[in-house]
Amino acid sequence: MNGYTKNINNYLLYRLFLNLRIIGPILIPFMLLKGLNYSEIMLLQSIFSISVFLFEIPTGTLADKLSRKVSLFLSGIFFALGLILYIVFKNFFVFAIAEIIFGIGITLSSGADTALLYESLNGLGRKKDFQKIEGISNSYVFISQAFGSILSGFLYKYNPFLPFWISVLNVIIASIIALGFIETDREKSEHKYIIHVFKSFNIVLKKPRILWAIIYSLVMGLLFKTGFWLYQPYFSHVDIDIQYFGIIFFIFNIIAAISSKYLVSLFSEIRPRKILLSLIFLMFLSFILPAIFVSKWAIFFLALQQIVRAMDRPTMNFYINHQVEDKYRATVISMVSLVANLSFALLSPLIGLLLDEKGTITTYLTLSVMSIIGFFILFNLRRKQKKLK
Repeated sequence: MNGYTKNINNYLLYRLFLNLRIIGPILIPFMLLKGLNYSEIMLLQSIFSISVFLFEIPTGTLADKLSRKVSLFLSGIFFALGLILYIVFKNFFVFAIAEIIFGIGITLSSGADTALLYESLNGLGRKKDFQKIEGISNSYVFISQAFGSILSGFLYKYNPFLPFWISVLNVIIASIIALGFIETDREKSEHKYIIHVFKSFNIVLKKPRILWAIIYSLVMGLLFKTGFWLYQPYFSHVDIDIQYFGIIFFIFNIIAAISSKYLVSLFSEIRPRKILLSLIFLMFLSFILPAIFVSKWAIFFLALQQIVRAMDRPTMNFYINHQVEDKYRATVISMVSLVANLSFALLSPLIGLLLDEKGTITTYLTLSVMSIIGFFILFNLRRKQKKLK
């Protein structure tokens, strides 16, 4: 088997197990069980995002200058360490350390995985298949998470720690799979770390399309990441029992899987920025409609976020990969991811306070306003850049 073909198969397995952390439906109840309130939970997410902000570029540069394979291996190890801290301890400051470790873990795979896939496909003369493979990968991830969601609810009822231990095992398996990757033949940056980062940053500033992607990530980083943490408060607001959380997440993941498998391919010929703008508008609908039609059935409006979840990563990563040369690819992808986490880090504590002080519906309305403002900013910027071109 060609080494690059092996990389594609390993990529599908690696992302499957790395993302098979089946704690999503029970994460907030688990944190509340550990004695945290919503403000503290959102503060922890801010710490996580700051950690991503600090380590995103260094780890992206590690993948560019040293090894994609080593970076992906270490990602699973760091995830395992963070999960174990949550299992063993019951202390806010230890949880903060765990979130920092999670941040390092996610930055080690962010950029490195898609760069490896893109370069492997390019080596096979198949780079046009990038979005298709990403869509297939995401559909596998979402289907496995769907069944994991149902399982996690039952496991949590039996023992709150079991979903965490199973997640530890899965990310360790991902690290073992990473050892089977073949490094791609590519041009590596000859510059030292600071010069490499500076040149990557220069690409961001000088290429209008990459700059647009940065601003998009600034908006979407807050909206999408916050949206996840607002599921459980809305479920509680409309009196949905915790035993149904797993079923709801199962449905959400199935919607994401179907969207990833079919919609990504269906819209692959449409210009990426049009798709990304549409995703921002879907986020607006997912916040405003549940706030207007407050009921148990309104949770299906939240499912719009699953379409965003399915299409955002393949569309954005193809868009960026197509604009940047090999030796800067992982670093530039990391920079785009960096600003997404920065916006969430700065504003998520305020969202937590708003949730504690004003309640769920006011928080949803606030985010709907932020969504539509972001949409028009990006729409006008895209139009101005096209005129200048």
